[in-house]
Formats: sequence, structure tokens, C-alpha cells
Amino acid sequence: MSRTRFIPLEPVKHKSIKLKNDPTFSHSKLFNFVNIGFNEIATLSGCMPLVLVHDEASDVLSLTCCLGFEGFGNVFYHERQWLGHAVPLSVQCYPFNYSIDEQRVSVLIDENSTRFTNIDDVGAALFSSDGHPTTLLKQQQENLAALLEGQQQANAFVDILKQYDLLAPLSVSITRASGQIIHSSNLYSVNEEKYAQLEADTIVKFHKEGISMAINAMLLSLRQYNRLVQLTESLEDPATRVGIKLNKPM
Repeated sequence: MSRTRFIPLEPVKHKSIKLKNDPTFSHSKLFNFVNIGFNEIATLSGCMPLVLVHDEASDVLSLTCCLGFEGFGNVFYHERQWLGHAVPLSVQCYPFNYSIDEQRVSVLIDENSTRFTNIDDVGAALFSSDGHPTTLLKQQQENLAALLEGQQQANAFVDILKQYDLLAPLSVSITRASGQIIHSSNLYSVNEEKYAQLEADTIVKFHKEGISMAINAMLLSLRQYNRLVQLTESLEDPATRVGIKLNKPM
């Protein structure tokens, strides 16, 4: 797969390009984690684990979903179809993206994506003959708007978890059929004990703002690690079990 190179989408320059469909989301086949929006928590939590990932280089904590394990890539990817009932917005949006410059949001495209073509009768157009966005492009623009809003809300959600000291390191390890054990690092989840000890007015506030729903969904989503193990069954040296442990708080 070519290295991504996002450039602004321009109606004149890109008036003739078309987008080929990819129901397998093949660009994501090597992914283990992708960032998600706060508005995706309810949808994704019943399909895949939702965890916080700490990037040591930038010292940023991000809300993510886990798509697979080291050595397996994305276990939801299959050459014929996506193996889950939900797909993260960031995966759906590719090969489109967005940029923000002085409060102005621009639509970007990966000009190296093989999904774009100029071949007649192949793919769906982005612009109509009069230069206006087609239904396809409008849908992509809506997805990008939802992605942007959700990721901004996710950042605020993470800040709240930090503010109330609700984070705890999460240890996840999988054992493969060969006996090899793979550990995931820099993961965090919610400390249930501290969450249960919050003051009553804080709990009421969390319920009103949807924070409680998000926390409960995240905690329940950890069960989906078993689903990820199941999805490796047809792969070489599959995972046979997973160990999950919430450690002492940060």
C-alpha cells in the first residue's frame, strides 16, 4: 500500500475522479487501534473493545477502539467482507480526511489511494457535471463532520476522566496456540472503584451529560476482547485466550 498523501479536494482539479467501493476496508488490514469519537461509543462498544491509548512521544491520551493484536493486524478485515456489525468512522471515511486551518474545515483526499480512478464506468463520481457535490460526496462530508465533532467530544471526555482521577492502567495479554504471549502496553480504562465513589452531584451531572453511559459502555466493551480472539481462529498460530487486568490507578 502506498504511503498516504492527503491534499485538498478541489472541484475543478478533481472534477473527473471517481471512487471505487471497498466493502472490506482493506486499507485498515494492518491496524490494531484507531481513534474514535465520543459519538461512536454506544455503537462500537458491542462489537470491539474501547480503551484509552497513551502515546509516549506526544504524551497524548486518545479514545480508541481495538481492532486486533500485534502480529495479527486488524482481525475484522477479511478479503470478502468486514467481520463486524460496526465500523469506526475513521475507517469508513478513508480515503477522505479533514484539516482545520483558522477555524475553517477543509476536505482532503489521499491522492495515492487506489480507490480513486479516472476510468470511465468505474466507481462513483464525486462531482456532478455542473461541479456540485454528488450524493456520495455529500455523505462523505457528513461522515467527516461527525468524525470531527466526535473526536473533539472525545478529547473533552478524556479530560473529564483525568480531572476526576478515574483512569487506571489496563494490562492485556494474549496467548497464541504456539504458546507465545503478546502484551499490549500503554492502555488505560476506567477505575470502577473510584467511579463508584464519586459524589452524588457528580454522578447526576455525569448521567445528564452522557458521561456515565460512555463509562459503562467502555467497561462492558472489554468483554469484546474474547470476540477478537475468536476472529483469529482461521489465522496462522491463532490466539487461544486473553488476559485482562485493571492495575493500580495513575
